Amino acid sequence: MAIWALIFRERAEGPIAISAMFIAAALPYILFGPWVGWLADRFSTRHLVPIVAVAQGILTLVFTVDVPFWIVLALIFIYNVIAAVENPAWQALVPSLVREEDLSRVYGLALGYTSAAEVAAPVAAGILVGTTGYVWPFVIDSLTFAVLAVAPFVLRVNRPGHVVSVEHRESTLVGYRHLWGDPLLRSVTVLLGTFILALGAVNTGEIFLVMNILGANEATYGVIAAIWAVGNLIGSVLLGVRAVPLAQQPRWLVLSLWTIGTGILAISISPSLWFVGVANGLTGIGSAYLHATATSILMTRTPEKIRGRVNAAFSGFMSFGNIVATALAGLVIAATGVREVMIGCGILSLGALVVWGGQVFRARTDDEATADA
Repeated sequence: MAIWALIFRERAEGPIAISAMFIAAALPYILFGPWVGWLADRFSTRHLVPIVAVAQGILTLVFTVDVPFWIVLALIFIYNVIAAVENPAWQALVPSLVREEDLSRVYGLALGYTSAAEVAAPVAAGILVGTTGYVWPFVIDSLTFAVLAVAPFVLRVNRPGHVVSVEHRESTLVGYRHLWGDPLLRSVTVLLGTFILALGAVNTGEIFLVMNILGANEATYGVIAAIWAVGNLIGSVLLGVRAVPLAQQPRWLVLSLWTIGTGILAISISPSLWFVGVANGLTGIGSAYLHATATSILMTRTPEKIRGRVNAAFSGFMSFGNIVATALAGLVIAATGVREVMIGCGILSLGALVVWGGQVFRARTDDEATADA
C-alpha cells in the first residue's frame, strides 16, 4: 500500500522516475546480499527481527514528508537495505516450523495472502490518498512493523543464531557458492533469473500493449493487472489443498515455467483484452506453483546454518534480473516496439527452459544434497 502511495505521489516525475524507484528498491539485495545473509544466520530471530522492524517503521514515517525526488530514492534504498536483512531471517525460520513435505503447501498459502494483498493494495492506497492525502498510508505501514517487531515473541518462534569458532568461520559468499555448487540449485537459479528478466520486460510493456494498442482505459487495465494476482491466489488455494510431494517438485517447477513462458507469448500476441486477461490468470497460477516449489527446493537442499545467506544470495540473483529488465525494457520498447520485445522475452524464457529444464525435470530431491557441519 505504501509503495502504491509513493507511485501515486511521484508519478508527476515521469515513467523514468518510477523505474528509478524500483531499481533503488532492488539494488540493496544485490549489493549487500552476502552480508545481510550472514546477519540472518549469525543472530537469532528474536534479536534481529525486532531491531530491523523498528528501524523500518521509523524510516517509513520519513516518507510522510514531501522531499525532493533524489531524497525519496535515497530513502527507498536505505529502507530496502533494512528489508534485505529481515527477509532472509523470516525465510530461514520457516523450515524449522513445518515438515519438509509440507513446505510447498506453506509457501503456497503464504503466497496466497500476498496475492490477496496485491489485489487490495492499489485500491486501499487510492482510497486513502484520495480521501486523506499521502500521510496515512505511511502511518499505517509504520504500525505494521510494530506488529512484526513483537511477532517472534507472541508466536513463540525463534531460529537461534549460529556462532562458530574462528577456524570454522565461513565466508559471507558461502550462499553464492552453495547455489552455484549444487547442480539442481544452479539450474533452478539460472532458469528463474532468465524468467525474471523476461517478466520484468513484459511487466513494463504490458501497460502500453493493453492501453495504447488494445485500447483499454485505466479502470480496465487495473482489472487486467489484478487478474494475475487472482490467478496467484487460485494457485495458492490449490497448493493449500494438496502439497506438491518433494520428489515431484522439480517436475512441477518445470511445468509451472512452461505455463509462464507460454503465457508470456500469449500476452504478447493477444488480439483482445479478454485474451490478455485469460493469459494473465493462467500465468498467475503458474507463478504460484513456481514460487512454492522453487522455495521448497531451495530450503530442503540447504544446510540449516547457512539458510539466511543462501536466501539472500538467491534474492540477489533475482533482483539483478529484475533491475536489468526494468532498466532496459523502456529503451528497447521505444526502439523496436511493444509486441516485438514481449515476443522476444517469451522466446528467451522458453529457450532457457529447453536448455536447462531437462536437468531440473529429471532431478531427484530425496537424495542428500548437502551435509550439515
